[in-house]
This record gives sequence, C-alpha cells and structure tokens, in this order.
Amino acid sequence: AFGPRAQGASFSKRSLIIKRLKRQEIFAQDGLTWQKIVQFFTQHLEKKDQPAATHELKNILQAAKQIVGTDYGQDTIESAGGFLFKIFHNKDQIGHEETRAIKQMFGPFPASAAELSYAAVGRLVAQIGQSQVDAFIQTQSSLKTVNRSSIFGRNIAFSFDTYVLDAQDPVPRSEGTDTEQDMDFHSFLNNHVGERKARGDRDDAYSAEELEQRNADSSILRQEVEKYLNEGNMLSSSAEELSTSLFEMLASTKSDDELQNELFELLGPQGFEMISKLLQRRSDILKGMRDESAKPTYGCQVTIQSEQEKHMMKIYRKEEKKERKREKRGDEGDTCENAFHFDPKELRLQREQALLTARRSPVLGRHREYERIRYPHVYDSYTEAIKTSAFVGGAKMLLPEGIRRENNKMYEEVEIPPNEPMPIGFEEKPVYISELDEIGQLVFKGMKRLNRIQSIVFETAYNTNENLLICAPTGAGKTNIAMLTIIHEIRQHLQPGGVIRKDQFKIIYVAPMKALAAEMTNYFSKRLEPLGIAVKELTGDMQLTKGEILRTQMLVTTPEKWDVVTRKSVGDVALSQIVRLLILDEVHLLHEDRGPVLESLVARTLRQVESTQSMIRILGLSATLPNYLDVVSFLHVNPCIGLFYFDGRFRPVPLGQSFVGIKTTNKVQQLHDMEEVCYEKVLKQIRGGHQVMVFVHARNSTVRTAMSLIEMAKNRGELSFFQVDQGPDYGQCEKQVQRSRNKQMREMFPDSFGIHHAGMLRQDRTLMENMFSRGYLKVLVCTATLAWGVNLPAHAVIIKGTNIYDAKRGALVDLGILDVMQIFGRAGRPQFDKYGEGTIITTHDKLSHYLTLLTQQNPIESQFQQSLADNLNAEIALGTVTNVDEAVRWLSYTYLYVRMRANPLAYGISHKAYQMDPQLELYRKELVVESGRKLDKARMIRFDERTGYFASTDLGRTASHFYIKYNTIETFNELFNAQKTEADILSIVSKAEEFEQVKVRDEELEELEKLLCNFCELPATGGVENGYGKINILLQTHIGRGEVDSFSLISDLSYVAQNAARIVRALFEIALRKRWPAMTYRLLNLCKVIDKRLWGWAHPLRQFSALPPSVLSRMEERNLTVDKLKDMGKDEIGHMLHHVNIGLKVKQCVHQIPAILMESSIQPITRTVLRVRLSITPDFRWNDQVHGSVGEPWWLWVEDPINDHIYHSEYFLLHKKQVNIHAHLLTRANPNYYISSIIYCWYVCSPCISLMLVVTR
Repeated sequence: AFGPRAQGASFSKRSLIIKRLKRQEIFAQDGLTWQKIVQFFTQHLEKKDQPAATHELKNILQAAKQIVGTDYGQDTIESAGGFLFKIFHNKDQIGHEETRAIKQMFGPFPASAAELSYAAVGRLVAQIGQSQVDAFIQTQSSLKTVNRSSIFGRNIAFSFDTYVLDAQDPVPRSEGTDTEQDMDFHSFLNNHVGERKARGDRDDAYSAEELEQRNADSSILRQEVEKYLNEGNMLSSSAEELSTSLFEMLASTKSDDELQNELFELLGPQGFEMISKLLQRRSDILKGMRDESAKPTYGCQVTIQSEQEKHMMKIYRKEEKKERKREKRGDEGDTCENAFHFDPKELRLQREQALLTARRSPVLGRHREYERIRYPHVYDSYTEAIKTSAFVGGAKMLLPEGIRRENNKMYEEVEIPPNEPMPIGFEEKPVYISELDEIGQLVFKGMKRLNRIQSIVFETAYNTNENLLICAPTGAGKTNIAMLTIIHEIRQHLQPGGVIRKDQFKIIYVAPMKALAAEMTNYFSKRLEPLGIAVKELTGDMQLTKGEILRTQMLVTTPEKWDVVTRKSVGDVALSQIVRLLILDEVHLLHEDRGPVLESLVARTLRQVESTQSMIRILGLSATLPNYLDVVSFLHVNPCIGLFYFDGRFRPVPLGQSFVGIKTTNKVQQLHDMEEVCYEKVLKQIRGGHQVMVFVHARNSTVRTAMSLIEMAKNRGELSFFQVDQGPDYGQCEKQVQRSRNKQMREMFPDSFGIHHAGMLRQDRTLMENMFSRGYLKVLVCTATLAWGVNLPAHAVIIKGTNIYDAKRGALVDLGILDVMQIFGRAGRPQFDKYGEGTIITTHDKLSHYLTLLTQQNPIESQFQQSLADNLNAEIALGTVTNVDEAVRWLSYTYLYVRMRANPLAYGISHKAYQMDPQLELYRKELVVESGRKLDKARMIRFDERTGYFASTDLGRTASHFYIKYNTIETFNELFNAQKTEADILSIVSKAEEFEQVKVRDEELEELEKLLCNFCELPATGGVENGYGKINILLQTHIGRGEVDSFSLISDLSYVAQNAARIVRALFEIALRKRWPAMTYRLLNLCKVIDKRLWGWAHPLRQFSALPPSVLSRMEERNLTVDKLKDMGKDEIGHMLHHVNIGLKVKQCVHQIPAILMESSIQPITRTVLRVRLSITPDFRWNDQVHGSVGEPWWLWVEDPINDHIYHSEYFLLHKKQVNIHAHLLTRANPNYYISSIIYCWYVCSPCISLMLVVTR
C-alpha cells in the first residue's frame, strides 16, 4: 500500500510521459507541414544564417501565393509552400515531372513562381546540406505513412454529451435476404445479449498489455466502464449513466489527488485499477472530447435508422433495465432465457401496430393533442412528406425520401431529386390579362395570362387591402405579384375621369441589394410608364432631391437607406406620411446581419399605422422558409387570407439539388479535390448536351478555375466534348471575341469556355453573356454578380467552394443563403429544360449547414438583440419612444418578440421565467433599461431611471441620422476634441466600432508596408501590425487613388471607403453642433478629400476627369493656380503646358469651378442682436453635366475666431440665380467676425468676408 501523495506523484509522472508522447504523435500526424519546415531550419542553423533562411522561406511563400492565389487564406498558402519544398528539395532543375506534379495539384501556374520557389529551396538546402534535408523529409513521410496505416477509428474519442449518451451498440444484421430477415424480437434480443456477454468474456481474457493498447486505440472511458460493469460491479447503473458521472468528475477543476478519493468512494476498491488509468489519461479523455468535432470523419457519414430498429432498441433497453433490477435483487440463478421470458406473439402485434402508427407520422414528431391547422393557401409538401432521419457530415437531420447518397474517400454527396410539378386543382383558374380592367391591361401589356402562383394570389392581391406574405421559390414570378398590389393601390387613387391623384400616395419597394434595386427600377419603370407613374431608385449610389422625391410615386430602395430616411424627424416626415404600400423583398434575410434593419422598418411602419390610423399595406416576398407562421405574425398578416406558401413544386423549372462535401482537411488537397469534383460535374452535364455556369467567389478565381478545367480536359483527352456546333454566325462571333483586349477571354473561347466578373469591361461582359445565350460557350465561370445583375439561365449551375471574404467581419465566412438561392435560381431554362440542376461543392464540415438551410430545417431566428441599443436610440431621436413603457410596447412589434415567445431558450429566457411571464413584459423591460443605460453613458440620450423617461441629445440624433454605432460614439467622446489634426482624425475614425472586425492577416503585411510607403501622406497610427493601423493605411490609399492586389484587401478597401466617408460626415455634424469653427472647417475639407479621392494640396482641376493626368502634373510643376489660370488666355495656357490644343478645355474647366461673390450689409436690431444681409452671386459658368440641374450645396457660418465659436450656421443650395440669406446672430464684446462659405462637394478655396463692428457706448 502507498499513500495518496506517492500515488499522485506516480500518476503525475506517468501522465507527463503520456502527454509528451501524445504531443509528439500529434506533431507527426500530418506528415510534412510548413511549421515543421520552419522549425527544422530554425533548430539546425546558426543565428547568423537564420535571416537569410527566413528570406528564402518568404520567397517560397510568395511563390505559393502566386500559384494558389490569396483567395483561400494563409493556411492554404503555407500548405502549398510545404508541397513546393517537398517537390524541389532534391532536384537539379525544374523538369517535366515536377511541372506535371504542380499542375496536377494546382492547375495552370506561372512559370516564374516555380522558378522562384525552386531557387529558394535550392539555397536553403545548400545552407544545411542535402543529406540532412533528405533525412528530415524521409522521417516526416515515414511518420505520416505509419499514421495512415493505423487502425481505423483509433482517434475517435467517445463524446459524453447528454444527447449522445442514449446511443447503444450497433444492431447486428443477419446475412439473409430482407424477406427472410428474422423479425422475432425474442431471438433478436437474445442474440444481442449473447454477443455482449461473449464480448465481455473476451475482454476478461485480454492481457494487461493488450488492454492498454486497445484503450489507446479506442474510447478510453467507455472501454473502462464496460469492463468494470462486465465484472459484475455496480449493477444498478448503466454504462451511459456511469460514463456521464465519471466524465463530469474528470472535467472538473479538482486536482488528481482530490479526484482520487471521490472516485474511490464512487467505484469502491474493485475500481482501483480503473481509477489509476482514468487519472493517468485524464487530459487525453478531455482533449479527445474537445477535438472530436475538429477532426475529419472518415467512413460512412449517412446512417439511417429505420423505425423498426428504433422500436426494437427501445424495447431492448426497457428489458435490459428490468434485467439489471432482477440481478440487483439477487436473481443470479436465472438463465438468460428465464430472465427474458415473455410472449413474443403479443409483443409482435404491439410492435406491428406501433410501426404502422409511426409510418403515418413524421420522424421525431412530438405528440400533439390537436391537429395541425391547415391554411387555405399553404402548399407545403415538406411537412407532409415521409422523411428519413440521417446523419450528414456528423449532424442529425431529416431529409425527404428518395434522396441519393454517395460516400467515398474523397467526398460525401447528397442528391435531392427535382420535385414533381404540383397537379392543377379543380378550383384553380388561370387569370387572363384580357379579363382585367383597363389599368391592368395597360401594365401587363404583352402578357397573355398570369402564371399559376400569380393566379392563385390574384384575388387577394388585386382586390383587397390585406397584408400579404408570399413564400415561393426563386424565379416563380413574385415580382408580378408585387405589381398586382401596386395596381390595386393606383386604382384606389383613380378619379372618375381616369385621372390618377399622384400626390396622394407613395409606394416603397425595399430590395436587399443595390444591383437588384437598379434591376427592379428598370422593370417597374417600363411597366408603369403608360400610366405616367414615376419610378426612381433611392440608394447610396442614387441620391434624390426633395423635389424629385415629391414628383415620384414609387421609390425602389434598400433597407438601410429607407431606415435612414424614416429616422429623420423633419423633412422626410411628409414622405413617410403618404406611404400607402410597403413591399419587402427577400424577407428571409431576417436571420442575417441585415435582419434588424427590416425589423426596425416594419415595427416603425406598424406603429405609424396604429398611431395615425392611416392605411399602409405590407407585402412580404420571400423564398420558402420553415417558420413562415412566425413571419406572418410579425407582418400582421391574416394567415387564412394573406398567407401564400408555395413549395418547390411550383418552380417554373423543377430543381434538382446536389450537395458535395470534400472530406480532406489539408487546404491544398482540398483545392485539388474541389477542382476534380467540379470537373466531374461539369463533364457530366456537357456529355448530356447542357451548358454549365460555374460560380466562384473572387475575380481572379474565374480565370484560374477556367484554365484548370481546360487543362484537365486536355490531359484526359476529353476536350472534344466541349466543342460547340458552329452556326452560320459563329465566325462573326469569333471575330468579336478576338477584338477584345482581354487576353484570357480570347484564349479560352476556342475551347468553349468563358469568364464573367465585375472587374471586366462592360462590353466584354455583354459579349460573354451573348455568346453563352447563343450556345457558343459550353462553360461560363463567373462570380455571383452575374446571378444578381443579369437574367442568364443555364441548365446546370455549380457553386465551387463556399468561403467568401466578408470585409464587415474581416474574415472568410460561409456564402450567404441568399446568394446560394439566387444562384440556384439561375438553374433551368423555362422554355427548354424539364428540370434544372444546382450543385454546391463545399467542405465536409459545412455540408450539413447548407443542406439544413436549403431544405428549410432551421427556423429563422432574430438578430435584433445585437443592435437593440442603436435601434432604440433611433426611435428616441425620432420621438416615437419617450419612456420605458413605450419602448417595451415598441419591442412587441419586432420579430425578436415573436421568436422569443416561440423559442425562449435560444434568447436566454428560462422555461420557468417564460411560464411566470408569458408576454415577456419583465424581460423586455430589462432589455430596454440595459440599452437605455448604455446610451445614457455614451451621452446619446438622457435617461431618468426613476421616472423612466428618455430625452434625445444632439449626439444621439447625429448617430441616428448617420447610422453610427453607440460604441463608436463612446470612442468619439473619449478621443475627439477641438485641437485634433487631420492625422488625429483619421486615427479616431480608424478606431470606430464599424471597423472592429477588420483584422490584419500575415499574407497582407508585405503589401500593407508598400501601401504605407507609397500612398500615406499622413502618419498612420498603429502601423501595419494593428487593425486600426490597417484601416488608416487603406483609407489613405483610397484617397491617394492607390490600387491593391490581395482580394481581401480589395474588399477591405471598398468597405473602409464606404464607411469612413459617413463617419467623417458624422464627426463634422458633431463639431458643428459643438460650434468649433476650425475643427468644422477641417472636417468638411476631409469629407471632400475622401469623396473626391484627392489630398488638399492637389490641384483643384484634378476633379475634372476630362483633363489628362500629364497636363495636370505639368500644372502642379509650374504652380499654375486657379487664379493664375483665370487671368491667362487659352493660347498662353496651351504654350505653358506644351499642349496647344488643351488650352481651351483647361480654360472651360477653370470657369466651371464653383465660386461665389459675397456682399454683406449689417442692420442693428438691439444692442446685442444684429441682422446681417448677405448677397451671394455665383461667379462661375454653370454646366448641367458637371453641376447637375439641382444646384450646388454650400455651408455658411458666422464665426468668432478669437473665442473659436460659431454663432450661426446654415446649409443652402445655390442655383443659377442670386440668393439672399438673412442671418440673426447674438453679438458679444468682440467686434471682429467672419462669414465663411464652403461648398459641400467641391475641393476649392472658399470665400470668407470679415464683419468689422464699431462698438459704441
């Protein structure tokens, strides 16, 4: 016997050895990795030689980056670097074998990259010696081989989650045919028990060494527990219960010594050996649990459990429990047959009856005391269908019956066949356009009749004011349903003489993306033109004046833009008051980051309807979603009248869907396998005589993927399949393509491949679209912009890879379900195909995610809680919420409230709390008070907790109008003051919450250093190593019109430019409200610097794109200011610039730069109040192409330079005529004042006049 301390020391020592061995095993698990190569050279080189080696390693990574691109992240680049090192470490030249190996793995690659990596590897090997490097490579390869040859499943650790612990040993299956399968439960049970006992006897026969080896190769805890129970110990507990208890103890923070005593008390002296092993392997057990989800799972991933097996296992578990109770009472004498003695006939009848019942009910369905309510217009075959319970990608889910599954070493595939079209019902009657009234016939001119979905919805949409929710597949004709509601609204304002009262209504169409908004604007404009209805786009790209908005009857906008418009309490109130129809497209976006904006819009609209008693009809358009009844409740739709749900059977062309999950976790191998599978899928479609669109997620990936597919076809001798039938106009088309300046496009066309992305010239994109529609391209590799902007269908679409860079989050994220559905919507050509095919190729761990989304298994949840504080601030600033009670009521109009009641646990509400407060009044109040405190702390509102009243501040209103987050306002409060310089302002902007997700990645450091040196005119605080330093560098690069190469930096640059301009304008408003003249002037100039992408010292004529850069550079060299150019003649200017013909154009541009003349007159009102009359006259030539037809906006303020104070500020539009402004200001003792006028959008010198006041007593 030995004491606990000695025992603990022994355990600790052995545990340490095991940990070291485990670490060594993990290190060797993946064979040769980049980290091991770096570590090898670090360990074997002297310090003086290490910088040179580091430089060569960087060269290898640079070459790898050129070969694979930067689309896939640093892990992939490093894996490629390791691959190149292994290829070239013992080669004297880049031969055919090496080239083929690289091409086979990565596809076509630049020769310069191979040469760079070959040279770098050669120099590295020379530094350390060929023999040593060969030994290192051989060691790593042999370790990997040993690891691969290990027993299948050796790394699978038992998972002790409570929802897994009811899993039993697999049910043995007889070798006979299905018809001869023995369904007798008695024999099934006895066979199963016999096998378990035999297995227990075999376990007893194992030697200690064999058992230890077995435990190392399998689930340690489960094996020990079963062995312990098989020895007859603790018969009252099952293996699951004991495993759970032991795992909870091992996972606690207690030391081994403390656990030793507790385990001894639980297991008794019989478990002494087991306790010793569990404590030795404690860390391995816990690590296995944590790491299991991260490991690739090999073998069959789709496991089907039939109802029969499920039922038999259930009965078996019951009988096993009864047996344990009997044994506990001491009934050891009974044999197995006596113990399980029961009547098999009676049990068979019960089982058959249960199976028949289960067959009619859905798998995993909960028992209900009432029948599901059937709504008249819900056509949802998915809820009625027989489903299969399956494990796909390790996740449990339900799939429709009839799916095809394929599982091999490279990938797992789930194929869902296309739906059969919905049979036409007796009551369905098509609506012919000729049957409509005159307005309907005018709008739908050229159409013969409405389709099935439109005909079903017609009566409710066209002849009632009911709110509607339309759920239908992409391409089913939802846009024309929106048109039906628009016509109904127009008819409401039709006078007897046929005159439409256009000033009485506004229709708002909210589209999810700017590209879609532009497309919808064109469509509705053409349709409504015969009625004289004006349709305009109102987005961040398309601004409208108040006059234009008043003259427009229908606005197509984005959620964020309409939210900003309706947040303002003045000016746009009249607009929101006459809205009569609100159309929300893609309502299923509620579960994404932009969902809170939609919730805020709907809540504001519904409250406006109630408070003003006005009628605003809401139409929600959505793809098919699982919890449509929650969305119905949110939109205040009557489900018996306004709910229309159409499943995939109503799609104009039925869609077959394939989901492929690549199993390997090695990044380079993953790319290779994706290319292989993509080629297989493309070739299958081509052989069937179909065209294919392959969607990738970066512009440079289009070329790389297309070239890789062509290379594969050439290598396999299958390029002939891609040849097209050359029609009479093929020669003409070929000439058009060859005239293009796009080299890759010209090279691919003869092989019937094409590319399409937003970075191409418009004429090249149009050319590719025409070639594909004519059939002269078999394969078109494109980005998602094609799916959104152009209606170009194909029989089959393939999404290759689902990682897409999101600048908002600063990382690679999963491709959004909206993009996937839009791309799949392009599958199938209505006139030509009986069905379309959509394939998504992703990694194995994402397979279940996309299956779940596209088969509508996950309910759409609310994301509103994340932005509750900002949305509450907007309502307080608007004046619609003034106290806590109103805020609690406001929350009841959100989708968050609907989902909190339907699924309280997902929002942190306990079952008990929900029972005590079913309406969630207390919980909503907690949320409101917490948000109120945050806003009060940021000085955005004043919140009196005693009375519960809210009051908005200037800071809060500015944040609301400019969409600034409250965390950013807190940053402004801490860092922003009147003395900051331009560099300080850029540093403050870079630290805004809006940019928090933008991170620095290792592969970007080199390029960021170049940008810092070449384009940063001001100091970039933080440098390239910090996120806010990266933001600063990218912002200055944007201003300096610099270009970036990395795809992630391109996205980040666009994101930073969009948001920085808005944040700087918000800072300008804050400085103006604080009445800081110098800072206000500085910020307004900085706004123009960002918008115009010109530094303040650049020549003002750089704002004119008509002048060539060479001419502008000469002007700057000769210091030809605008004033000098005004005094010079055109010929003189031409000679000065060595370009005689440019003089006239320069002179015209100089006179088009906005300038004004100001005259002031002062009139005293009282001793302290003055009236200043300003006469402002434009001093430039107006050109509608340059200045627009609206007018140029200016800011005017009266400042006191000594006290650094603004007394009065005003914003005005300058037209072609003289403008008079009356400004009232309060004077103080200082007699010197300045009136400054600054144009809002142009970077020019601004006029300023001085007011000299003589103060008399």
